[in-house]
Amino acid sequence: MEQEAFMPVKMPLENKIFVLLGQHALTDKMLKLTAALCLRQTVTVLDCGNRADMYAIARHLRPFTRDPVGALNKIRLSRAFTGYQTVAMFEAAITAPFSESFLVLDILPTFLDEDLKLEDARRLFDRALSCLQALSQHAPVIISAKPIPSIAREREFLLDTLRDQADFYWEEPQPLPAGAMQSSLFA
Repeated sequence: MEQEAFMPVKMPLENKIFVLLGQHALTDKMLKLTAALCLRQTVTVLDCGNRADMYAIARHLRPFTRDPVGALNKIRLSRAFTGYQTVAMFEAAITAPFSESFLVLDILPTFLDEDLKLEDARRLFDRALSCLQALSQHAPVIISAKPIPSIAREREFLLDTLRDQADFYWEEPQPLPAGAMQSSLFA
C-alpha cells in the first residue's frame, strides 16, 4: 500500500510521537494507515473516540492481500470511554509486550467530559502523555486529534499540551469557507 498523500511522515516510522490534527480526528486516514501498517507488522490501536472501524480497515486491506483476516489479526485494539479508562489503557500498553507501532485514535474526547473537573482532566492528561512518551522510546506513537469544540474552550490547554509533547506535529489544512473564492456579481 503506498504512502497516503496526507501523511507527512516517511515509512518506516521512527520511535517518536507524531500528532496529526484534523476534522473528525482524520479517522479515515488513520484507518488507512492502520491497514497499511498491519500488512507489515503488529499494530496496537488505542481508541479514545470510538473511531476504530474494523470493517473499514478490512475494506482498505482487500486490494492488497488475499488474507485480510491474517492482517487484521496483527491489530490489537483497546477502547476507552473516560479519562480514567484512557490512562489505564495507556498504562496497560506500557506493561504489555511492545508492538511495532501504536496508533491513538482521537485522543481528546475522554478528557473533554463535562463531568471531569478541569484539574482532574489536566492531571489525567499529563499522566496519559507520560505513558505515551514512555511508549515512544520503544515504538512509533501516532496520535490523531480534532480541534477543541467551542463548547469546551476552557480545555484548549489539552491540545496545546499535546502539540508541545509532539516530536512531529501536522495539521490538516482548513477548507475555505463556502463562497470565499467567489467574486461578487455586482462589484
